[in-house]
Amino acid sequence: MPTLLRLLPLVLLVVCLGQPLPARADTVQVFAHLFIVPATLADGSEAAPRVPDFEAWLAETFGGYTRLGAGAGGWKNETGQIETEVNTTYLTTAGRDCSKDIAARLVQEFGMRVPYVLVLPAGAFAARSR
Repeated sequence: MPTLLRLLPLVLLVVCLGQPLPARADTVQVFAHLFIVPATLADGSEAAPRVPDFEAWLAETFGGYTRLGAGAGGWKNETGQIETEVNTTYLTTAGRDCSKDIAARLVQEFGMRVPYVLVLPAGAFAARSR
């Protein structure tokens, strides 16, 4: 049950991002990118030393990011075996689908074999300057 409770905020976030906002002058169309960064590299070493450079790239490229927190996940690998990993989930937005750019950076920085980047069209509130 505690695992289910930890996933509830993420599920609610995805549901909310998937709902189109009414087209108004103070909203803009964006693409929300949800992705994970592994805690451990393929060679077994910690990924933490590489995270600051990755986060700097996110801030420079997208203007910012949100680190949603630590979690864990699992999937079937190429041989049908279940693999699990501890990871950190991130969210960033852009005016276009940048999933290929993010996936390429995940491969470059963390050696991920198959990066998973979820992209959702969304509306974002844009504060008007006075």
